[in-house]
Amino acid sequence: MVAEVVENGISALNVAGIVTRAKVSAGTIYVHFDTKDDMLRQVYLEVKAEFHSTITAQRNTAQSAQLVRDMWFAMFDFVRSRPADFLFLEYASSAKILLPEQQAITDGYAADIAALLKRGVDDGTLADLDTSLLSLLLVAPAMQLARRAVLSDEAVSDSLIEQTFSRVWLSIAKHPSKGSSND
Repeated sequence: MVAEVVENGISALNVAGIVTRAKVSAGTIYVHFDTKDDMLRQVYLEVKAEFHSTITAQRNTAQSAQLVRDMWFAMFDFVRSRPADFLFLEYASSAKILLPEQQAITDGYAADIAALLKRGVDDGTLADLDTSLLSLLLVAPAMQLARRAVLSDEAVSDSLIEQTFSRVWLSIAKHPSKGSSND
């Protein structure tokens, strides 16, 4: 189903396409899911939970700079191993498919990430920016690289990931103000 969404979009998603790709009967789908939308939501929540778990695995890292780096590279491990899943998360999130109680779960994931980024702002590692902007600056390049990986069917290279992180870090790290003794 993820591949079907990434290739054709959520609005074009239909059970016939899913069962053809999965080589199962429609009845098999409906044994596990009440509706196509139910299936879409459940798969989204499963992939989202796996993604969140992956990027926050090192949450207890003491130094914020290392934590952000660990989160970034964990995100790219996910992107490299599951680029279609990464794009699926973005597409499904944009489509606003979740029921309110399901949205509360994913909002909790976002709040968790925001708290980890806020820790970096509070300890002076990250620039004093809104955590949603920090998150955007971290995720947007990953989204573009994931999209390219899916469309070209080529993995994102380690050197490009390193280079991208270095440039992103310049935009999110706190820098001493001009004229300070740290220049």
